[in-house]
Amino acid sequence: MKNIVIVIILLLSSVPGHVSAHTEQHLVALGDSIPFGYHLSKDEKKPSQYAFPFIIGQKKGLEVRNIAVPGMTSKQLYEAVLTDKSYRESIKDADYVIVYIGGNDLLNVVKRNGGIQGIEIKEVIPVLRDWMYHLFSTILEIDKLTEGKILVYNIYNPYPESDQQLETVLYYINQQLASLVKLMSHFTDIELIDAHKAFRGHPDYILKGDVHPSKKGQTVLAKKALRYIH
Repeated sequence: MKNIVIVIILLLSSVPGHVSAHTEQHLVALGDSIPFGYHLSKDEKKPSQYAFPFIIGQKKGLEVRNIAVPGMTSKQLYEAVLTDKSYRESIKDADYVIVYIGGNDLLNVVKRNGGIQGIEIKEVIPVLRDWMYHLFSTILEIDKLTEGKILVYNIYNPYPESDQQLETVLYYINQQLASLVKLMSHFTDIELIDAHKAFRGHPDYILKGDVHPSKKGQTVLAKKALRYIH
């Protein structure tokens, strides 16, 4: 009888004392100043608690690791995911990975042209080609590191009062992005979040005199992803 009691104690000691203690899910946010929540908090050395990844985390009870970096380009993100140990370790633990990248790739074209006026598709195509390559490579690397779901946001119009020409460029860009995500969905757990459609007709979603989302805009970005978080 004594031996049976010892065996039972040993078996129980090998079982987690609280089964649900390991059920907390993790969300990792990658990208630029948009998921970082730039210009929303006084301390801009760390991500803002008003940024949409944290809103998602609060709504769904997720632990959030926001490692977005203001000014980051698609190439820089790919290099970080490929070589940065802290990025890779964070992604390995993730149940959800948010990717919001590409805005700075586009803004760099705008800066080279001295503004949004006169920007043409032919000037965007080389940038878009590199952007899609880096994004594709980044997602493949993320997929190697985790079985978590990947949520990729497209690009909203940072200049809502601009002429139709920029909208045409953005439409073309987002169509390419949608095609890429659709292709990758055949072998990767990935979803496209349509920030562009959500922001259209809502200049109040962007900070006045800025290109970054307002608190209201950040909330909208969060809501668009909630349906994919379980």
